Amino acid sequence: MENIVNIVNFIRGAEPRRRWIDLVEPVREQIRLMKENHLKGTFLVQYDAMLREDILSLLKPLDPEQFELGIWFEMNQPHVEAAGLKWRGRPGFEWDWHANVGFSVGYLPEEREKLTDVIFEKFRECFGRDARSVGSWMIDAHTLAYMADKYGIVASCNCKDQWGTDGYTIWGGYWNQAYYPSCRNALCPAQTEAGGIPVPVFRMLGSDPVSQYDLGLSVENGATELQGVESLEPVYAAGGGKPAWVDWFLRQNFRGGSLAFAYAQAGQENSFGWPAMKAGLEYQFPLLAKLRDEGALRVERLDESGEWFKRQFPLTPATAVCALEPYEDRRAQSVWYDCVHYRANLYRDGEGLRLRDLTLFDERREERYLHAACETEYLVYENLPIVDGNRMSGGGVRAGAWLRAEEIGSFEVKEEGESLRVGYGAGELLLTPDGLQFTGGAALCFRWKMEKRAFVRRDGRRLLFAHGGREYALCVDAGEISEGDAPVIQPENGKIALSFDRMEAGGNA
Repeated sequence: MENIVNIVNFIRGAEPRRRWIDLVEPVREQIRLMKENHLKGTFLVQYDAMLREDILSLLKPLDPEQFELGIWFEMNQPHVEAAGLKWRGRPGFEWDWHANVGFSVGYLPEEREKLTDVIFEKFRECFGRDARSVGSWMIDAHTLAYMADKYGIVASCNCKDQWGTDGYTIWGGYWNQAYYPSCRNALCPAQTEAGGIPVPVFRMLGSDPVSQYDLGLSVENGATELQGVESLEPVYAAGGGKPAWVDWFLRQNFRGGSLAFAYAQAGQENSFGWPAMKAGLEYQFPLLAKLRDEGALRVERLDESGEWFKRQFPLTPATAVCALEPYEDRRAQSVWYDCVHYRANLYRDGEGLRLRDLTLFDERREERYLHAACETEYLVYENLPIVDGNRMSGGGVRAGAWLRAEEIGSFEVKEEGESLRVGYGAGELLLTPDGLQFTGGAALCFRWKMEKRAFVRRDGRRLLFAHGGREYALCVDAGEISEGDAPVIQPENGKIALSFDRMEAGGNA
């Protein structure tokens, strides 16, 4: 198993929210720290930053073996106008973060191609070579495929899962590591080579695998519409700015149980200013260098990781994140499993043991913005929820597929090829690319706030679900299903086995 860290710092040329921030100092200091610790990494540059000589003068002399330069694909006024389009940002905002202005989804597909051509031309003009990596909080599938086909990019990166943060809902995707996206939905891993874009997309920011998912959740009032952040970003005092959390996070990511490979992205955008990130980066970067020197992980450019991924995997591999150790007074355990077909999260805390999340992937389902422009200030990317412990909670119900086990012990994890076996005392869960299998005699009890559920009804040995105009099913290959709006699956000969049926194609995200 490979343990990989990408340092990705992206650079904006303007910060209209806080004009007093020095946007050059973070770039200069990040370069200094990376040189001092002999760390490879990637700087992704926004169009407006390519117009600033004070930023270019720092980037142009960098050794390309150590420092990759790529593109940060958010729109800003000079970029849009260079493409011959009208800038629709708010007055006084030459960079506007609203989704219908600052992201590719805010433009029609033919406009996205113009915006892509202009920034790749500017990049070559500035740096004398083509960009190989492109990142953004979210790039739509049409644009990503266009970049792959015309410019041959080898890697991309997008935002972690979150709900509503900064106006961006990116929910139900591959939890961590990287995936080949569907040609129709940039957040959905493709199930086939023909249905995918041949560019691995790496998930950014290093989410807390225990707490980020439920941030802002109230069992009584339900999920928040604006989640906070607990991640490796050094500007967050409870996350990447806190040495004890950083140590814990890196142990959970890189001490085994990750299947194909383990991954984290470090770094920070310049628009926070150097003082906000200084302490966090000055702790993280020497630590990453130490772990690299000990052989615990490798720190490399984003394009190197993309090329490695493409050599190793014709399809998205199964990966996992296993957070098994306590952190401070938190005793919860969380195991994330991702493959081309679905993602699942097994979660254990003082309330018991449950599947906190079970989400189906379907490469045929189109994202909202594949053919049309986003007209709202926010964007939404989703997949097909079966169990969503965050969005389906409320009214006193904590959603999940709860296991009625007599004895619940600490997780014990064993890797078996693309499968992960998680023991939990008297029973175990086997997660495979084809489905889930519980043994040990525990019943599986689905709970959710009724008006928030995706569940429709039972159909023989299938549980039918619907979301966003799309119907799909959870197949009970072993087990006995009860009737009702919140099914219970009793074990059959001590076992419950689950698989999936995507049913007929149709429906959009």
